[in-house]
Amino acid sequence: MGRALRPTDDHLVYHAINRGNNREVVFLDDEDHLAFLRSLGRTQLRYPFQLFGYCLMSNHFHLLLRPEPGTTISRILQSLTVAHTWRYHRRHRTVGHVWQGRFKSPVVQSDGHLWAVLRYIEANPLRAGMVADPAAYAWSSYQAHGEGRFDPLLEPLPEWADLGSDEPARQVAWRRKVMAEQPVEELESTRHSLQGGLPFGNAAWVEEMAGRLGKRLERRPPGRPRKAET
Repeated sequence: MGRALRPTDDHLVYHAINRGNNREVVFLDDEDHLAFLRSLGRTQLRYPFQLFGYCLMSNHFHLLLRPEPGTTISRILQSLTVAHTWRYHRRHRTVGHVWQGRFKSPVVQSDGHLWAVLRYIEANPLRAGMVADPAAYAWSSYQAHGEGRFDPLLEPLPEWADLGSDEPARQVAWRRKVMAEQPVEELESTRHSLQGGLPFGNAAWVEEMAGRLGKRLERRPPGRPRKAET
């Protein structure tokens, strides 16, 4: 069976993820993290996109982004991962695959579902037990959203102003949201979207987008759930 086509519609938002080959570490130290963020900035200039959030874990990354008209998600992610592969091999004197196959990039509905995905992304280090406070993790967009640190890579979500009357109030609201336990149904729905590369939104929107993108919506059979994504 051939691969599903990547969507090329303008104005879609994507939750993009890629993992290290065999889930091996792809960010060994601070310099690897910084180099990836620099590559992200260069890619943004070459293939313009709005970046709403990100998190770099030790063996994978998450991005929440919207390509500008005329730019495709495939071009953005290929450019970014190829640049990291080239630099990784040169710095660590390695060869072979760095990334685990093809990236995943399910589309996300531009409403409250964006909040759910951004929260999922920025709470990664918290769920993994790496930190007790996401503000202590240097390699995510949480420091910008929850602490007010300037990050030139980011654009605010269109609904960001709805969080509060001013920026300090929005930061407080976001800190509370990320620190609170995310509802199980929301976590499972986000993970299901990632595992299958399926649209993430309300039922009617998901059906519409699946039809447009040629995605078959599989119903999860009862029984033991798949291994959780992070």
